[in-house]
Amino acid sequence: MSDRSDELRRQRDLLREHLAWIEREIAAEAQRSGPAPLAEPLPQISPSPVEDTDAEAILSEYRRAGSSISTQTKRGCILYFALALAVFLVAILGFYLVTRAKLAR
Repeated sequence: MSDRSDELRRQRDLLREHLAWIEREIAAEAQRSGPAPLAEPLPQISPSPVEDTDAEAILSEYRRAGSSISTQTKRGCILYFALALAVFLVAILGFYLVTRAKLAR
């Protein structure tokens, strides 16, 4: 088992303990305050083991090749560089035109 699945199981167990504590607190409060309106009890959550094959099937649907991510990153960097270069060149051209107009007066 992976560390991630162990951590997820631990988190699930913590949530179950927390829900049990909440139920005990609600019961204790109901005893103190008298009869409460009838409400349906929460359904009991039974632990259902999730097989690793199910998880792998789900992950494989969303898994992408590593090369496509690196290719997209390279394209993004090149795009940002080209955009920054274009802004820089426009700024230099604007400075040149303003300076030339002032010198022509």
